[in-house]
Amino acid sequence: MAPSAELHYYCRPVRERPPLLPVEFLAVPEFLADEPACKHLWDLVSTQFRTRSKFLAVWAGVRFVCLHRAADGSADGFLLVTAPVNWQIDYVVVRPDARGQGVANALLAEAVTQAFRRGVPYVMLTSKPELRPMYEGFGFVAIEPPK
Repeated sequence: MAPSAELHYYCRPVRERPPLLPVEFLAVPEFLADEPACKHLWDLVSTQFRTRSKFLAVWAGVRFVCLHRAADGSADGFLLVTAPVNWQIDYVVVRPDARGQGVANALLAEAVTQAFRRGVPYVMLTSKPELRPMYEGFGFVAIEPPK
């Protein structure tokens, strides 16, 4: 049986996990006020993911954006959170020139910390199996497909 293209994960936030890099945690209206950051996000989604239509469908439910900025102040990493009761992380995207510098880890740490501070019962996400070590390092558990 071929491995699944994606794994589903969940995490119960039980403590703060301060990020090792500075990250902004913004409500959507705050994020939308930063037009250059919005453009960077759209450019990344347009080039890094297969369809923009999924992003547009997800965007309607996004409540928070974790944002990392490069030394020049430009946005180079994003994590989107939909938040009815439990939080769903729908996109973690980092500009190619910023990869390998801990940006994704910092975004994830801030999202889990904010979930803990706000009493969110669970944080969920879907991702590629090769990212499993990163997510498990933050306390996420993969939901194994039935055999």
